[in-house]
Amino acid sequence: MDKSRPVRIYLVNVTEFDPINSLHLHANFFDYYDTGTTLTPTLRTVDLIMQCQAQRGILEFSFAEHEDGMYMFHAHQSEFTELGWVGMFDVRGPEA
Repeated sequence: MDKSRPVRIYLVNVTEFDPINSLHLHANFFDYYDTGTTLTPTLRTVDLIMQCQAQRGILEFSFAEHEDGMYMFHAHQSEFTELGWVGMFDVRGPEA
């Protein structure tokens, strides 16, 4: 991922049997737009968002001021993380 470019994630909680799910971003903060209902962030500079079933929203953030490397994101419920609900952003400069 080119760290000079902003990141936008469209997040939807599609878990069927668990009423709450979350997303936690390591080493960074994001602005959150709840359910796409506004052009200004509902929450600013957060690193964890909780969503009910079928709730959706948009996360916006940047790695522009970060070192190159791997940055983790994951569900913040231990049972989900243990099942492998973990991902990484491979952040590099534009020349990489």
